[in-house]
Amino acid sequence: MITDQRLQIARDLHDGIAQDLVALGYELDLLLAGTSSDVATRRGIRTLRFQVDDLIYKVRREMYQLRDIGKTSIQERLTQISEEICGPLLSRTDISEFEIAPKVGVELTSIATELLRNSVRHSGGSQIELHLRQVENHTYLEVRDNGKGGATLDSSRLGLIGIKERVENLGGAFSLISGNSGTKVAITI
Repeated sequence: MITDQRLQIARDLHDGIAQDLVALGYELDLLLAGTSSDVATRRGIRTLRFQVDDLIYKVRREMYQLRDIGKTSIQERLTQISEEICGPLLSRTDISEFEIAPKVGVELTSIATELLRNSVRHSGGSQIELHLRQVENHTYLEVRDNGKGGATLDSSRLGLIGIKERVENLGGAFSLISGNSGTKVAITI
């Protein structure tokens, strides 16, 4: 994606979603300050406020990454993102340094982020691995966990379907193996 397009997306995120989330946060603050509700309701409003703050942080991080052309390698971004998302569940990162086209890098970052979040939220596992390397002239990305498995493309969730579509749009191959010993998603572009 060329720089002008990335900057436009960053501006659109700022002027749209980011501003809407900030406004929602202010509304929750007003609701919390003005309510005479019971403790459970106030606790629920406070929890929602923290969730909105987390979303604001994520949108801002995406905006900064869109503006951060050429300053940080895809490998450095994936290392940082995997540590942020997985925390102590991240048991292994195997990320090789090699040249990745900017368009592919943006897509790989989005794909890896979704896969890591899925592993943390849904797998119930205690270990998550991230692998990125060049195999012949292809880029190979793999995320695996040791969770309960059961991930399928025909589930009601759209994350894996969206990932498969992104990979296919890049002319790549998508593989999903999910069983009792965990889930492994492998992508070759």
